[in-house]
Amino acid sequence: MARGDTGSGLLEGLRVLDLSLWQPGHVATQLLADLGADVVKVEPPGGDRMRPQGGPFVNFNGRKRSMVVDLKSADDRARLLALVADAEVVVEGFRPGVADRLGVGFDALRAVNPAIVLCSITGFGQTGPLANVAGHDHNYQAYAGAFTCPEHEAPMPAGLLVGDQGGGLAAAFGILAAVLCARRTGEGDHIDFAITDLLASWVAPNGPIDPRYSTSVSAGLLPAMGVFRTADGRHVELGIYSEDKLWDELVAALGLPALAGIDMPGRAADAESLRGRIAAAIAVQTRDELVAHLTPYGVPIAPVLSRDEMMEHPNFRERGVITTGPDGYRAVGHPLRFAVHPALPPGRPPELNEHPDARFG
Repeated sequence: MARGDTGSGLLEGLRVLDLSLWQPGHVATQLLADLGADVVKVEPPGGDRMRPQGGPFVNFNGRKRSMVVDLKSADDRARLLALVADAEVVVEGFRPGVADRLGVGFDALRAVNPAIVLCSITGFGQTGPLANVAGHDHNYQAYAGAFTCPEHEAPMPAGLLVGDQGGGLAAAFGILAAVLCARRTGEGDHIDFAITDLLASWVAPNGPIDPRYSTSVSAGLLPAMGVFRTADGRHVELGIYSEDKLWDELVAALGLPALAGIDMPGRAADAESLRGRIAAAIAVQTRDELVAHLTPYGVPIAPVLSRDEMMEHPNFRERGVITTGPDGYRAVGHPLRFAVHPALPPGRPPELNEHPDARFG
């Protein structure tokens, strides 16, 4: 079967079988499809678990084809393995050991295609004490130390699924690295990707790891770092860390010239008092007025936008992150910009088993 509307792109010719049923695998293969890879969704009878969720399924399954395969059926399994012979990548998100039991583990796949790259996406990995622990994004964040822990308040997870979506991006990176090696050597690989590993690797560097090194001042102790409430009940985020010049610009713009000249250690030592004065000066202006006032000074300030506000912001429209889909409605574009071979525009997701006789080539 021809590739239909997938067009061309940076990854033209990359052949991917996506067996994943949850968002991390969907995101990884969507990123590949947006760049021209031929992605076939291999769905169980009844379809992908995320199909009923509407938006998340549509946003992460465009430009893919769909075929239903019952991996418990010997005939269907043989049909899948025939596709593996012509593929370069297989993505799955089963619990550890399940792919092997179903006859589609790494050994079974490379017996058919020695150059195959298998990416197994799980919460905690194929091995280790947590390998068989169940979880979703917030569980992974909790284990990885990624919750925000305000003093005297309950810990809070991130406001978006950073593990699922960041995990998809990291998995796509790993897949492409392994494909480059397989094309050079003829030898495939099995990527054991754990979402919690990724989050832990992001959290760990934000503080001392080796006792020989330590950070001098925590960002949490600085008066111009963090969220401030504005006169209209909205919020802004200030981001002045060690930049003494930006501190001076901020206090001048807020009408607090007496606070100029305080260096970073001094600001940390008197953080509570200084923060109170900054907060009071901010509280008399509306969010958008304040952002418009401080931005020309070079002060790192951002409005805390809702999702709806972000979707309407001209920056994301101009850069193509928020764009128009094939049905004329708003859609999510690829997050990276390529000057010579741009990512393909969003495509529609496939109907269940729309391509029952899918072939590569």
